[in-house]
Amino acid sequence: MPSVKRVSLGLRGRVILTFAIGAGLISLVLAVSVYTVSRGYLDVQRERSAERQASADADFVRGRLAMRNESPQEALTALDPPANTALLLYWKGQWFTAHSALGPGDLPADLVPTVTAGTQSTLPLNRNGQPFLAVGIPLTGGDALFEIAPLEELQETLAVLRTVLAASGIVATLGGAVLGLWASRRVLQPLRDVAGTAAQIAGGELDTRLERTHDRDLATITDSFNSMVDSLQRRIERERRFFGDVSHELRTPLTTLVTGVGVLDRYSEDMPERSQRALQLVVNEVDHLRRLLDDLLALARTEAGLHHDPPEPVSVGELLAHTMADSNRSSQLLTVTSDCTVTGRKLALERAFINLMDNADRHGGGLLDVTVQRDGRNVVIHVDDAGPGVPENERERVFERFATGHISRGDTSGTGLGLALVAETVAAHDGQVMCTDSPGGGARFTVTLPCVDD
Repeated sequence: MPSVKRVSLGLRGRVILTFAIGAGLISLVLAVSVYTVSRGYLDVQRERSAERQASADADFVRGRLAMRNESPQEALTALDPPANTALLLYWKGQWFTAHSALGPGDLPADLVPTVTAGTQSTLPLNRNGQPFLAVGIPLTGGDALFEIAPLEELQETLAVLRTVLAASGIVATLGGAVLGLWASRRVLQPLRDVAGTAAQIAGGELDTRLERTHDRDLATITDSFNSMVDSLQRRIERERRFFGDVSHELRTPLTTLVTGVGVLDRYSEDMPERSQRALQLVVNEVDHLRRLLDDLLALARTEAGLHHDPPEPVSVGELLAHTMADSNRSSQLLTVTSDCTVTGRKLALERAFINLMDNADRHGGGLLDVTVQRDGRNVVIHVDDAGPGVPENERERVFERFATGHISRGDTSGTGLGLALVAETVAAHDGQVMCTDSPGGGARFTVTLPCVDD
């Protein structure tokens, strides 16, 4: 059974929804209360009005029959009841009706015996889907006057009241949502300030701080955030000094060593064969040490976010062409299907691409092809080699540090940090790097970076 993906509301959405639901529930409770009270009040008032009207009509009929020589039908017809009100007179065992087609059979069964027994009574009834109110007024000697008053006007009034209350509830709910939107903006403003400041700090503006506030609840967060940034800035400055010191303290003797070994290498032909072999080992190890130091410092700078060059728009195709020319590689190896511009640090990206090409030359039987193509809003760079490829279970491990210790593809003279530096650099540019099979049978390293020239 396929799983249903739940939609998670953000904090602002939850605040707005809470206000809207709260306003809706309050409106519902008030609407139900108002409607219930109003309906009860209107029902009582309508019943009293019908009873007063029926009582007045009964006095009128009683007087006409006692003072004038009129028949019951004439006395009943002389009444002027409200519209659509039926009059029924039970007089001396006979029924007389006026002003309506309703007859004695439409009266509630319990009403007639009760009223003719001398007790006034009022009962609701329903005829043909229409509500009525039947009122019985006893006269004399078992005689009685009955009036059947329509309740259509009352029902229309209640329908209007329901519509007004429903509309008011909807308006109140929308008002609650608007109030929730306003409240969420006020509540989330400090979080937006923190996010904006954090983004500026992440972009390199280490002197940015949150402004002090008089709100005691927010002051603690502001002070803690600023203290954290102060500590982070001091740590970064210490690391910068450390890298500078390490770079100077290691590069100086290493440069001296490289120079001395180079001088000896120029006179290697005058040395015995055994000394030449020993000198060549020293030359190789010194070169390995130099490259290892360069990769270690570059990887440390990348992980710590310490860069000498700021981010700038970079054309990927032009950067690769320049990189291949500087590294004495043939331009025929580069194919640019569609170029794009990315935001990045040119030196870091150049070093990452050089590492991929060196990896192909050193471990993959030689660089076979470099292609650049667009894929939607991204640019994809493929670096193919002519080697045996990388086993599927090792394709993630090749990006680990010192991966050459357990993954061997030919030459093992690398530092083991080249692909780790590639992975760190690509991740720092919001991209991805992966290893797959090349169509030619070797390994394919694919770098995906987001474009900015859409």
